[in-house]
Amino acid sequence: MTLLLTKSLSQLILPPGGLILLAFLGLLFHKRFLGRLLILLSLAAFWLLSMEPIRDILLIPLEQAHPQLKLEHLPRGERVVIAVLGAGVYEKAPEYGGADALKPMAMMRTLYAADLFRRTGLDVYVSGGTVLTENIEPEGVVMQRWLKRFGVAESAIHVEASSSNTWENAANMKVMLAEKNISTVILVTTAWHMPRAVASFKAHGIRVIAAPCDFKASRRGYDLRSALPRWDVFSESCDALHEYLGTFWYRAKKWI
Repeated sequence: MTLLLTKSLSQLILPPGGLILLAFLGLLFHKRFLGRLLILLSLAAFWLLSMEPIRDILLIPLEQAHPQLKLEHLPRGERVVIAVLGAGVYEKAPEYGGADALKPMAMMRTLYAADLFRRTGLDVYVSGGTVLTENIEPEGVVMQRWLKRFGVAESAIHVEASSSNTWENAANMKVMLAEKNISTVILVTTAWHMPRAVASFKAHGIRVIAAPCDFKASRRGYDLRSALPRWDVFSESCDALHEYLGTFWYRAKKWI
C-alpha cells in the first residue's frame, strides 16, 4: 500500500500529471490573471520539456556523473561480478507467444550486460521483482531468460527477484554477494540512473565500478527542429525529473 501511494503521488507531482493539475487549477480561475498565468505556465513547461536542449540540461549532470566503463581499468586479483538492475517488464508480449519480455530500457541494460559477459566471462547478477502487479513474472526471471538468449551461460546467471526499487536492489544484492564473499560489482544501469544506483550500493558497503549504458543526451549539434516539441524528448525529460525526485527522496530518508 505504501509503494502504491508513493508511486501515485510521484505521478501526480511530476509531468505530465503535475502540469495537467496546474492547468486545471488555472481553468478554475480562468477569469483572473493568476488563472490564465497558470495555464500559460503549464503549456510553456510542456513545450520546454519537449525540447532537446532543455532535456539535455536535465540529463547531462546525471549521465556525466560516472564515465563509461573501460575494461582495462578493472581490478586484478579481486572477485568481481556484473550486477544489472531491472527497468520494467513488457507484459504478455504477443510477438513472444504471450510470454513476459522486457521493456526497452531494461532490454538495453540486459544487452549491455550480455556484452560485458562475452568480453569478461564474469558472472551476471540480475535484480528485479514485481512492482504493484502479481500476474507477471519477476523481472529478474525475465532478465535471466533473455540473458540466456543472448549467449550468457545459465550457470553464470544469478537471480534476485524480490526487489521493487533501487534501494532494495542494493540491499538484496548485498545478501547474495555476501554469501559468495564478493564485495565489488560492475554495475549496469541506464546512464541517468547511475548516480542514485551507485550511492545506494555504496550505502550497503558494496564497491561499485560504474558501467552506464543507454545514454539519452544529444551527442550532435542542435538545429531548428531541436526547439520543436517531441513526445520522446518530453518522456526523457520526465525520466530526468523523476530521477532528481528519487534522489531527493532517498536523501530525505537518509538512505544515501
